[in-house]
Amino acid sequence: MNKILIIEADFELAERLCMALTDNETHAFSCGTIEAAAALLESEQYQQIIIDTEFPEGNGYGLIYESVPGFCESADVPVILIVPNDKKPDAAEPRVQGIADYITKPFSISVLKAKVWTQFNRGKRNSSFRAISRFEAIGAGSRKSIIGEHIVEIDDYIFNFDTEEYSVAGKKVQLNTLEQCLLRNLVENEGIVLKKKALVEKLRTESRMVYVDEAILAEVVHMLSNKLDACNYIKTVYGIGYLWDLAEDKNKSS
Repeated sequence: MNKILIIEADFELAERLCMALTDNETHAFSCGTIEAAAALLESEQYQQIIIDTEFPEGNGYGLIYESVPGFCESADVPVILIVPNDKKPDAAEPRVQGIADYITKPFSISVLKAKVWTQFNRGKRNSSFRAISRFEAIGAGSRKSIIGEHIVEIDDYIFNFDTEEYSVAGKKVQLNTLEQCLLRNLVENEGIVLKKKALVEKLRTESRMVYVDEAILAEVVHMLSNKLDACNYIKTVYGIGYLWDLAEDKNKSS
């Protein structure tokens, strides 16, 4: 039985995460204070740990790092951080070396589940902070190069895929890893219907998250469309897949 420890001060969120992550093979436990987490980590073994970095007393991960000797050296225990959307972890900071992944608030529980199952499937984690490495793979048949400084402007949208900065009518929009992968594939193949199965495989490969299925894809499409207010651009071809519709485009690239 896999055991996940969720260190989260928000009781309702912790309960929802426990329910979502518990199944026949995995049991999720939660605690709401750093003291309780330190005690549990010293007395029990967990196969994965999820830590919210926002606690009344300070940074959750930093406090656990200081409270539990050898915590970050637990090479077989992946750690996923929950962080504010404007505070992505810095891989250069020694304290975050070895973190397996992170997710920014607000987040989809389905996306967090995908990250959790991806870590279980990977087995031993790599010691590097892979989650914040920018993906550079270009999809087969892509019509635009995204390597190097590349900005795509579509009406009120500006997508900078190199620096991972996105805006709508001058307002910045935060996109998670899956949303960025999806957007890039849609924009690269504008006017072309991308089949669901092919998109799932692309997201798995480019985001390095193995637990992505068509249900998660549909949720990511919905979230991306809402964040970008792009219902006139991101179209669903029912039973087939999705596309970025050329009919609305006034596209120019720089």
